[in-house]
Amino acid sequence: MFIKFERHSDRVKSVSFHPHRPWILSALHSGIIELIDYRIKKRIAIYDDHKGAVRSVQFHPQLNLFCSGGDDFTVRVWNFKQCQFILKGHLDYVRCVTFHPINPWVLSGSDDQTARVWNYQSRQTIAILTGHTHYIMACHFHPTQDLIITCSLDQTARLWNYGVLKQRYAQKKNQEYVLSGAEVQVISILDAHKDQLNWCAFHQTEPFIITSADDKNIKLWKYNDNKAWEFDTLSGHTNNVCCSEFHPKGQVIISDSEDHTVRIWDFSTRKQIAIYENKHYDRYWIVSCHQNNYYFACGSDTMLQVFTLHKDRVPLILVNDRYICIAEQKVLKVVELNSGQQSIIRDIATVITPAPTLLEDNIEFIEYNTYDTQKTQLMIRCIRQFKEPTKSKRHLLMVFQQQKGDSGIKQFFANCACFIGKNKIARINQDQQIELYNYETDAVQIIDEKQSSKIFAAPGGKILIQRIGTIPQLELFDPMTKQVLHSVEYTNAKYVQYVESYLIISTKLSLTIFTKQLQKLIEIKEQINIKSFIWFNNFIIYTTKSQIKYLLLNGDMGVLKSTENILYMAKGEEQQQNKIKLIAFDNTAKYITDILDISEPLFKIAIMNKDLNTIHKFIEHNQNEAILSYLYQKKLASMALKLVKDKYAKFSLSLDCGNLEFAYKAAVDIRDPQSFEQLRTEALRQGNHLLVDICDQQLSQFDRLSFLYLCTGNIEKQEKLQNINPNFIYQSQSQRKIVIKNCLPKLSQIMDHLNGISQKLDDNQKETIEWINSLGGSQALIPPIPIMKYKSDPWPLIQLNEQDIINLEVTDETVVPQDIFTLQKQVVEEPQLDEQVNDGQWGLDEEPEEVFLESKPKDSIYKNIDEEALRGNIVNQKGDIAIKYFAAGNYETGIKLLKQQINLNNYQQFYKLLIDLPNFQVVTSSPYLSNATLPVKINRLNEIKNLIKLGYKYTTDAKFNEVTNCFRSVLQKLLLTDYEDNQIDDIKRYINISRNYLIAMRCDQLKKDSNVLEVTCKMATIDLLPIHRILTLRQALSISYKQKNFITCQQIAKKLIELLRNDNTQKPEVLQNAQKYEKASQQQNSNAIQIEFQEQWLNEQPIYSANTLKNISIYKSCPYDGSVYETDYQQNCLICGLCQVGKAPGLKYQ
Repeated sequence: MFIKFERHSDRVKSVSFHPHRPWILSALHSGIIELIDYRIKKRIAIYDDHKGAVRSVQFHPQLNLFCSGGDDFTVRVWNFKQCQFILKGHLDYVRCVTFHPINPWVLSGSDDQTARVWNYQSRQTIAILTGHTHYIMACHFHPTQDLIITCSLDQTARLWNYGVLKQRYAQKKNQEYVLSGAEVQVISILDAHKDQLNWCAFHQTEPFIITSADDKNIKLWKYNDNKAWEFDTLSGHTNNVCCSEFHPKGQVIISDSEDHTVRIWDFSTRKQIAIYENKHYDRYWIVSCHQNNYYFACGSDTMLQVFTLHKDRVPLILVNDRYICIAEQKVLKVVELNSGQQSIIRDIATVITPAPTLLEDNIEFIEYNTYDTQKTQLMIRCIRQFKEPTKSKRHLLMVFQQQKGDSGIKQFFANCACFIGKNKIARINQDQQIELYNYETDAVQIIDEKQSSKIFAAPGGKILIQRIGTIPQLELFDPMTKQVLHSVEYTNAKYVQYVESYLIISTKLSLTIFTKQLQKLIEIKEQINIKSFIWFNNFIIYTTKSQIKYLLLNGDMGVLKSTENILYMAKGEEQQQNKIKLIAFDNTAKYITDILDISEPLFKIAIMNKDLNTIHKFIEHNQNEAILSYLYQKKLASMALKLVKDKYAKFSLSLDCGNLEFAYKAAVDIRDPQSFEQLRTEALRQGNHLLVDICDQQLSQFDRLSFLYLCTGNIEKQEKLQNINPNFIYQSQSQRKIVIKNCLPKLSQIMDHLNGISQKLDDNQKETIEWINSLGGSQALIPPIPIMKYKSDPWPLIQLNEQDIINLEVTDETVVPQDIFTLQKQVVEEPQLDEQVNDGQWGLDEEPEEVFLESKPKDSIYKNIDEEALRGNIVNQKGDIAIKYFAAGNYETGIKLLKQQINLNNYQQFYKLLIDLPNFQVVTSSPYLSNATLPVKINRLNEIKNLIKLGYKYTTDAKFNEVTNCFRSVLQKLLLTDYEDNQIDDIKRYINISRNYLIAMRCDQLKKDSNVLEVTCKMATIDLLPIHRILTLRQALSISYKQKNFITCQQIAKKLIELLRNDNTQKPEVLQNAQKYEKASQQQNSNAIQIEFQEQWLNEQPIYSANTLKNISIYKSCPYDGSVYETDYQQNCLICGLCQVGKAPGLKYQ
């Protein structure tokens, strides 16, 4: 037996399991009832209405009710929130209460020496059982028959028949009861005990009664309709036996006592098979068994404990996707998936000697031999409880071969074992060493002497080892070469599964995804034990004690469903409409199928993959707060906007996603000045001066409007505003003249005279004019021409801050004044520059300010150029630099140029690169942006430098997959990176660096399929950083020496020594070791293997084909990165992943 749950409390007088939910009631001597969830180990509720100790409590078998009895002489019936009603009638402490399984009755026993049957619907006593001469300690209804059992401190138990009461209740359900005293009749008095009785109970199905007493004995009684008689006595306890129960699932009897022990007895043999002694030396008072699984609970002086007879986990293995092998204690079964039909393979109790008890040698683990395709081989690990003190192992491993003519089962002892071949098993022996066991020849060979706790099967005959030590390690070990291939720091691995290119490992509270090279990708931790997991459609479904959850490869997780029972999943089968059929077993090995809705994880995967169709379809059918919260968390507020109906939430989300149209519509609905102020701030940030104008009008901010019109050159509106709110600072020249003429007429005459308009002047005015002329004359004060002429479209300061490219549908309804958005639509519909102009006949370096200052354009071409300049388009004069078009938002022309220059062919990948740009936008979702895409923020060269530094670090750390991804990203992002003319050489150098590192990674990838020595030596010839070149040379040095290519080893050692002498960062031991290799190889001076390698390649890197790594002289190359291929190669470049290999002019930089 195993402890599942412990909780310290006051003395526990009674406990009761809920029939379905993982709840338990605990009645305490302190007067409190606790409702506890023993799976998540938390108290749910407390009930303290009783005045005095609570001595009994029980759940209703069907309804959401429970009853209790205590020292306040009352019986109480509760729902899960509060006490519903109180049954009064007993004259002393109520010791026991129980529900009838069908009728609305409660049976109670009391210190007033009576037991009572209550109708809790009418709150009436319907029968009183008299006859006992001392306190009644326990009472129970029979599960199916019309019988009651009671026991008392008068040393007797009494068997009663309530058939008369049942008939009377059926006839007069709703009438008042008049007690006659004949409702319940005594059948038999059980008086074989020699001391006071503490407990009595019925067997669920068999005609047995169990009693326990202060004479330290447990007695079994048989009965029929007329009498009961003693059947057997169980002795072993050394003090008063307080309680004993038949377990309905385990074919055992459980008892506890004041001798501090809980004992388990085999019901069939009536022998003790297990004992648990309380380490706190508490007296036990009560036992209660779960009706539907192997749990039972015990209450003592200071704690409540929940035990299980067997481990919760059901051993199972999926065989050929058609069958599931499972184990229920000692019985091995097979389940056919299509029909769900079960059949027994073998009961292993028949082959184990000596015969085990019910709790010994139960199957713990099953493994299927995938290496043998001719016959089905299963290996079973059992929990072993040895009685001999010298044998401390508790595992038994077997090989079962389900074939006709097989002699039987092979047995051996080990701590852990797994298949690594057709007839080979790796196992951990008693000294915690790993040995190779051939079960056909019984040959044993130690292959690893390090201390190990567990081993797991890995692909290709390898094993995964959990090491013991101060720093626990998980190692991938090759039994053939006896070498550790990869290792990672990890502890307490319980279950392992290889799927596709991933390794999934679970511990008690965590789930981790590794690559097959043990590089950690994702790790999550749970508060509740993880029970099982399966891999389904690129994500993980796993179960905890109370839930079915999922985990995505980006670390996102969620809940699919809550469960009443613990589930152990075997397989998931895809159904229609985002559903899967889940095949699982509960902790009693019951076959369960359930349909799960997996639309939520599929939706999140669609967001990861930017699958717009799936995203839109999901949003149309699912609109709730959880989806809204997730979209907002992932910075997809534009999508969340579709789900919101509250105007305040819609306004907030619109601002977050930068959608000013929806924000303005919501602000109009809200009619709050603060909302318009927030909208104005966001519009100003985006450069939408049109919406700033509207917001300032709503807020009556005339000073800000005047300044805005001055900046935008909107003279017409400026003059209209002066009629509403005059302001001399912002007045036009004509308006100022009028003001001066009205207020200062003599000054007005002097100004007109200086401007050539004759005036009649007095002497003072003439003197003033002479003084002005003596100073050098006068000059008219003409207001400056606005830098930017007024236009009806905004200035593109910033775009939407969305990471997604979701097209948020815009309604046709006009939500802002007509004179703003209609003007913008007119600008959108104006013709664009023709192809000749777009090819780069002008640029920003042509000083287009002169065009801006023209009040009337000379022709339509200049008008179009003016509009393009307003949008910030950057077009080079020659029109052949693709990056300039991407920076201007002209993606189509940029992609066309790349197609011509470098044979761009992988458009899908390049499209993803565009999507990842901070301001990229495929479709315009707001009316303030025209159909012509605005400029985006492209990559900067510093970002590329940081990416290269990261690639260097990954190379040093031998994380080769990350190195490949890093340098390939460098090549791809360089196409979308802005630069100055003096940085062109840096761009070319970064391309060469990335190509060399990617070819080196190709060498590492081809080791499995090629000559390892040859590929490693070629990798050592590639021009990398000195620190990385030394690493490749050292690797080639070691392998060439091990494979006895001593001439090659000598050549590599010479080059390595040369580099080490010029590198002060390396340890002296590295140089000394290289010199030893050189000296040792000079003595042999021969090569065992012929490889394609020459010494001069170490100084001058040869031309390697990127796909085969052969040295070639006739080739064709990638027009972008320069990697070469055989002339018959027709696919995309393996280095950059974007271009088709073949002739092309190459990328234009200037």
